[in-house]
Amino acid sequence: MSRYSAFKKADEILSQRRFDSSKNFDARFSKALENEEFKKNFVEYKRLSLQNISSHNKDTQLEIKKYSKNLLDIINKNGIDLNVYSTCSKCRDTGYINGEICDCKMDIIKSQLFNESHMPSFVISSFSDNKLDKIDAKQASKMQDIYKDCKRWADNIDDAKKRVIYLMGSVGVGKTTLALSIANEVLSSLHSVYYATAFDFSKLVIDKQFNRLVDEYNYYNMLDSDLLIIDDLGTEGQNSIAIENLFAIIDSRINNNKKTIICTNLSLEQFAKRYGERSLSRLTSKEYAYVPSYILGDDLRKFKC
Repeated sequence: MSRYSAFKKADEILSQRRFDSSKNFDARFSKALENEEFKKNFVEYKRLSLQNISSHNKDTQLEIKKYSKNLLDIINKNGIDLNVYSTCSKCRDTGYINGEICDCKMDIIKSQLFNESHMPSFVISSFSDNKLDKIDAKQASKMQDIYKDCKRWADNIDDAKKRVIYLMGSVGVGKTTLALSIANEVLSSLHSVYYATAFDFSKLVIDKQFNRLVDEYNYYNMLDSDLLIIDDLGTEGQNSIAIENLFAIIDSRINNNKKTIICTNLSLEQFAKRYGERSLSRLTSKEYAYVPSYILGDDLRKFKC
């Protein structure tokens, strides 16, 4: 989902909320008109208000105040509810406060972007969750430095010169957690993210190649995302079509200033053997790729913090 689509969806949701609120008010107002005393005073109040638009007569204005007081007395006496209820009391479901986006609309947009990101819901990571300074893992110091670099990158994603973050390391050292921390930071600035394991990515491009996709939305959602994360690259089955499409897509993203994160257990040598020197060179170019050295260390899942 693009930012434009997320904003559009948020506007649709807020519009529906305003419609529901208006519909609810109309129903309660129609019920109030069943009270003859309320109806009589309201008709006079409305007639005088329309008359006052053109005349601005002082006596008319006094009459308006009288009928207004009558209506309030009738409402209070009969327990008539004519309040206008909104989901958000700050912006009244308009989505804006003094020209600024309201928090409620921001939350809807972020929710839409997250729901379309395919990020694993069981792993919610953020930079503030980083507790590497509290555990005695071998890679803790190195990972903290990488976290700092990636935080700066995520905060400046639009202008970041590095278009690829290439994370390689042994199982459990924290590559996926870091990638998801970056993703959540990027989502918080209303950028779109698409997360896929190497297996799911490979299946998606192969199915597209052979016209087996029932719904192509996911494929184009992946292509258009501001940030694409491919996790566990090297664990998918070897398929020449998948490999060819993989690097064509990444190459296109690099050329269009879209950002990509690669997580892999393969060393540079293993990667070159599997995917070729040309692919490795493209993915790890110093010009546009951030490539920390291979991360060795403990499996962080054994630490409780």
